[in-house]
Parts: sequence; C-alpha cells; structure tokens
Amino acid sequence: MKRPIRTLSVSLAGIMLLSSSALACTGTYVGKDVSDQGTYLIARSEDQGQGDYNKMFKVQPRVENVPGRYLEDTANGFKLPLPDTTYQYTYVPDYTRGDDGMYPGSCTNEYGVSVTATVSTSTCEAWEKADPFIESSLREAILAASVAAVSTSAREAVDVLLGYVDQYGSEEGNTVMIADQKEAWIVEIYSGHHYCAMKMPDDKVAVFGNHNMIGLVDPKATPEDGYIYSDGLFELIDELGLAVKEGELYHLAKSLCNQTREDYNNMRNWVGMTILAPSQAGEYKSDEFYPLFYTPDEKVSVLKVMDIYRNRLEGTPLDVTLPGQEGNRVIGTERSSQIHILQTFPDWPAECAAIDWLALGNTQHSVFIPFFSGITDTAPAYHLDGDTYDSEGAFWKFKRICTLAEQNRSLYSKGVMEFWDMQEQFMYQQMLDAASVMQAKYAESSEAGDAYVTELGIQMAEWEMKLSDNLYAKLLTTMMHNTGLSASREPATFMADVPLRQVAESKGYTVTWNGDNQSVTMTRGTTSYTVTLESYDCQIGGGDTMELTHYVYCKDGVTYIPMDFAKTL
Repeated sequence: MKRPIRTLSVSLAGIMLLSSSALACTGTYVGKDVSDQGTYLIARSEDQGQGDYNKMFKVQPRVENVPGRYLEDTANGFKLPLPDTTYQYTYVPDYTRGDDGMYPGSCTNEYGVSVTATVSTSTCEAWEKADPFIESSLREAILAASVAAVSTSAREAVDVLLGYVDQYGSEEGNTVMIADQKEAWIVEIYSGHHYCAMKMPDDKVAVFGNHNMIGLVDPKATPEDGYIYSDGLFELIDELGLAVKEGELYHLAKSLCNQTREDYNNMRNWVGMTILAPSQAGEYKSDEFYPLFYTPDEKVSVLKVMDIYRNRLEGTPLDVTLPGQEGNRVIGTERSSQIHILQTFPDWPAECAAIDWLALGNTQHSVFIPFFSGITDTAPAYHLDGDTYDSEGAFWKFKRICTLAEQNRSLYSKGVMEFWDMQEQFMYQQMLDAASVMQAKYAESSEAGDAYVTELGIQMAEWEMKLSDNLYAKLLTTMMHNTGLSASREPATFMADVPLRQVAESKGYTVTWNGDNQSVTMTRGTTSYTVTLESYDCQIGGGDTMELTHYVYCKDGVTYIPMDFAKTL
C-alpha cells in the first residue's frame, strides 16, 4: 500500500474498502513439514498502482555502539529510535524519488530472521471508527527493516513489532509474516492499537489476498499456545456487537470484516488453493471464508511457489481471457514491482540461514534469482536509483521484458516464460550444489562464508542480467518484425535463444570448441552434435545434418542456440 492510495481509500470509505484499491499484495506461506526441502517459505508480491516503479536490492551493514540513530518514514515524519547496535539485513527499497519512505519490502538478517511486510488490509467501518489508525505512526514504509534491525529470533521479532504498535500505534492495517529456523508467525494489525499474532502451523500452507484471515481464536490463549493479541481486543469486539463465535472461540476475520468477503481478494485465496490443494478447492464462491491454513495435496517446492505468483486464473472459469472475466484480480498482475520468496533452512548456519528468491518486475515474464542471506553486498545494477528507464538498472532490465511480452501474450509470452523457467531450473540446482560449499566456508569462518555467498550472488545476478540483455534484444526484434507486417504474412511467434554451454552441460554433454572452423561439439556417450557460428546447420554425429530454426551466434562471450533445439538435447 502506498500513501497516495491510502488517502484515496479514506475519502471513499463509504463506497469501497481499502482492499479494493489499486494497490495490493498477495502473501504465501509453506510450513517446513510440507515443504519438499523441509524449509519455511514466506512470500509476497509487492504490487503498485503503476508499472514503472523501480525497486533496488541492498544490504544494510551491522552497526556497533552508535547511539542516537533512528529509522525515519520520510512521508509521514515518524521517527523510530534505534538501539546503539543494529544487525545486518538485506532489503528491497523503493527508488528515492518515490517520496513515500524506504519501503524495504522484505528483509533477512544475520540471525536467520526473515520478515515480509506487508499485505495491506482493512476492517469494517465500525471497527475503524472505534479504534482509528494513528496518523504519523508506524507504516509498512519502514516496518520490515525496523524489525529485522533488532531481532534475533522470530518470536522476538513478533514482540518487537507488537511493542511498536503498543507504543506508537499503527497508521495502516497490515499483515506481516516472520520466520526463523525454528518457527514462523503471522501478525495481523487491525487498527491503531489492535492486533493478533499467531504461530503458523508447520504442516500447513496459506495463500491470501488483502483481507484479514486469522479465524477461530480462544480469548484465553497464551503465547505458549501460539497466540498474542492486544489488550481489550475481544472486549471491544463484544462492545461493538461484531462477535462471530463458535462456542467460546472468536472468528476474528468474520468479526472484524463484518462477515463479508470481496472477490478482489477472495479469488486469490481460492486460486492459491487450486494450485496447492486442488482436491479441497471446489468451485469458487464469492462469499466463502476460505481458511487461512490447509494441508497441501503434495509437498511444495519453491518452484511451485513461483508458479503461484505467475498465476492469472488460467484454466478456471475466472480466467481473465474469458469474456466477462477481464477485470478479475489475478495474483500475477502487471503492476508488481518485486516479488520475494524467503526460504529458511533449519540446519544451516544462522548467519546464512535463508535464500531470498527475488524477482524484479512482474513474475509472469521475469525471473527469480536466489541470494544466500549472508551476502554483504549486491551487484551494482541493484543499486541504481531513479524513476526513469535505465538499461543499466536491474529493475529496468527485467521490467522492460515484461512490458514487451505483455503487449501480445499470444505471440510473446510463451517464449519468454520458457526461457526464464529454464534459468530458474538451472539456478535451483546451482543453489543445491552451492549449499554444501557455503556451509563448509562458514565452518572456516564467518568472513569466508560471507565472501563466498556475496561473490556467488553477484555472479549469478550478473549472468542473468547478461542473458536478459540478449532476451530483450531478440524480443524487441521480433516485435519490430511484426509491426506493420503485410496482410499476406503471418506474425512471428517469439522463441528465445539459450546459452549453449549452460544447457548442454546441464544435460551431461561435454562441450568442445574448435577455433579453426568456429564450431562447437556437444558429446554425451555415443551422441554428438556439432554447430558452427553464423550457420543454421547442425551435424548429428558424423552423418546427417539438420537445419536449425535460427542460426548459432556468439554475443558478449556467450554462444546461443534456439530454444526448440535445446529442448531436444
């Protein structure tokens, strides 16, 4: 949620809820017992009211014994005092000309604490009047960083966050997720002073839009039971006559939302269930209070979570390509500026306990790049500020491809998506291979571990950005080809070219370069293929020759082959 839309939503309070505004996010949780790698996964899309919203990716260093510091929300003037010592954390800030605060988006710190903040929410009018939001107080503009900077565990982070609300109040309704190596929590902030925090079950998953989701809560529950709530929460619910109960248990979402649901949010709850637990989803129902947590049909991988953030209701009666369904709110919206999946490994060194899978732009036509949480810096392209397209900036490199592909999905989407899917598969395996090296480096020293993961993260990001430059050039060329095409000719469907060596070696081929004739031979057992730069021909073994759909070429030190040929290797 960004401040201009917050103002709009207040002025239209009698017409629409905040969750119907142009700005919204989608949250996802996977417990470690139902994750294929035994990890906690907390994820969120950061959705804007526009497509050109530059996000950066940085590391805030640890600061020792420096008094008098604070985090400032530059949009509302709120200043949060910091202790003399604060911890190292990663964050994903806005460009500075956005004039709406830092907006760190997500953080992972040196103690293995991960924070994603926030999914914006609202309650019914009666509740907001009874406990109004506090102007010039805590907003998501600094929330994630304010918690990551001072917390050594997820539980401590929850206490810190709730302490901020108790002391300063909240300017917004928000949902926050926090995880460490032992547990994960969800925090719902309902109004100026009220909230409920819940320890999330290890054997469940969740996907939710911009509305409150915590269901039945015992007002006698304690933190040891996995619940922390504000003083007077249940008493105020009763006083306002809002209570929806089952026995002695209060259903918080139904109570605070006046037993209503909106399609804008509910569709995302439902489609998340169709992906993770299709056996339970059933047909979509507008007024259904879909559960926050449920058991997935099978164990969930980080790659499956990526699929959630690309979903556009395809293959369902709500598919936005169907007549009358065009306005449905999808998860994979073009308005995303960054999407993160924070994956925490219980057995890794605490200072590098997580992988931050980060996609800039919107996920349908962008790529998730992984970073170990112990990194001390990021590639220079992630530091590039500004509000105008710059081909050297990481956000712009990926967003420009999204923008082109979305001009005509039937012609351009599939080729882009196939390319990035292949890259994510490569990076997934690369991180599996790197994990043992990372742990060995940290066993040597924290310095050795930090140096290794930092260099690895920079290398992987810069490789993907190099590939994005070529992908963009090829996609733009295809679009130029199709522009003004004569009526007698069919428009071209985009197909990407892929790095020969990366693809071939991933499939077990040995790659040999022959400088005499500018050819490359790929050999695996008795099978071999030889291609030559600037040629369409591919020799199979020592005999037949096949014609490729695009000639082989080298650009910036990378040899490329067409995607359809790569699939046959």
